[in-house]
Amino acid sequence: MNAANSNKTVAIVEWNWTGHHPGFFNNFILALEEGGFDVLAICPNPAEAAELANRTRRDSGAGMSGRGHTQYLEIAISSAAFRAGRSGGFRTVYWTIHFFRNIEQQVRAWSKLSKTKVNSVFYCCIYDWEFQWAHVAQPFLHLPWTGMYVHARSYRMPGSVNPVTGKVPRPEIMFRGRLCKSIAMLDEGKCQEMSKSIGKPVVVLPEVTDERQEVNLDGRRLGDQMESFAAGRPLVGLFGHLGLSKGILTFLEGAKKSNPSEICFALVGEIGWSKEDDERISSIREHCPNLWCHLRRIPDEALLNHLMSKCQVIFAAYLDFPHSSGMTSKAVLLEKPLVVSDGYLMAERTRRFNLGEIIPQGDVDAFLAAVARITNNPAAWIAGHQPRWADYRQENSFERLKQKMKELIRHTE
Repeated sequence: MNAANSNKTVAIVEWNWTGHHPGFFNNFILALEEGGFDVLAICPNPAEAAELANRTRRDSGAGMSGRGHTQYLEIAISSAAFRAGRSGGFRTVYWTIHFFRNIEQQVRAWSKLSKTKVNSVFYCCIYDWEFQWAHVAQPFLHLPWTGMYVHARSYRMPGSVNPVTGKVPRPEIMFRGRLCKSIAMLDEGKCQEMSKSIGKPVVVLPEVTDERQEVNLDGRRLGDQMESFAAGRPLVGLFGHLGLSKGILTFLEGAKKSNPSEICFALVGEIGWSKEDDERISSIREHCPNLWCHLRRIPDEALLNHLMSKCQVIFAAYLDFPHSSGMTSKAVLLEKPLVVSDGYLMAERTRRFNLGEIIPQGDVDAFLAAVARITNNPAAWIAGHQPRWADYRQENSFERLKQKMKELIRHTE
């Protein structure tokens, strides 16, 4: 990147580094690059981010001569430090201003050192609790910004409080600042409603997933352990950042109630439940001889895909979860039927594309019945439901992400 480069430069910022965050961060970087933007990528783990981009960046081909370049910086204030400083009241407002000013100062310092103008800032994952006072920081900032509003809870569950803040989200206030030029979201059903409420353009981004499945020897061994444990039985998997909102109690109670000789279950990912819930979860696990666990973060999307490919059913019957989930795109990639809770976006998509079974939230018997319908005769289930996996993949393609990111950034010009 230098002053002679005609590409515009976008700073993409992410301060969380668990669950889906590295994957989103990488997809946005690659989409911006192929869209002709240079990128300043600021995150907690620049080395890991750069390595992931190098592994997944497509080879240059026809029409990609204008591809941008990316440089990486470690974010100056971590997510943990941000949380620690938010003690409530005025202190929260002060820390919010301090946090966003610090990010912009980091961007401007890099810009001065590299002699490269940064045209706008893209916040990779916007959450209500982190951005509830973002509008107060606007008078102290200078760069136009946009970002992805990950959980549009206020539009799916109007009037419900945010579990983290205990307050009703107010996106029309969060995004009213003069520097916020546009917002992205993952919920195609609420785009127009949100745009009307905040008075700004809202762009729906496709949920692209990493398609790699090639793994190293350790990854193959882990997959072999899953298959060995299953011993020919159908395997139902719950993957990701494992908290109560992911329906883990329904999943575990289903494993406990099932016939161990007929089916087994895999619980894979980083622990996201509280210490208070640990005793309850552990007590259920003790009575699940057909449960295989790997309770640590899966650092690589290819390994996650590899492990999910060993399952016959993907569990995504989450609890009070009105949002999108990357597990949908992964299940579609692998052509694995889903089990989801009724009521919100994931159920809408499952119905629209015939992606799996829909059950009442928290209903263990309905969960096991849905699994049985799929696993008793998988070929017959697929023939009867005709899943539109190809249509879903086309609607959530990387090419479409490139187009939508260009549209989003164009609003900041």
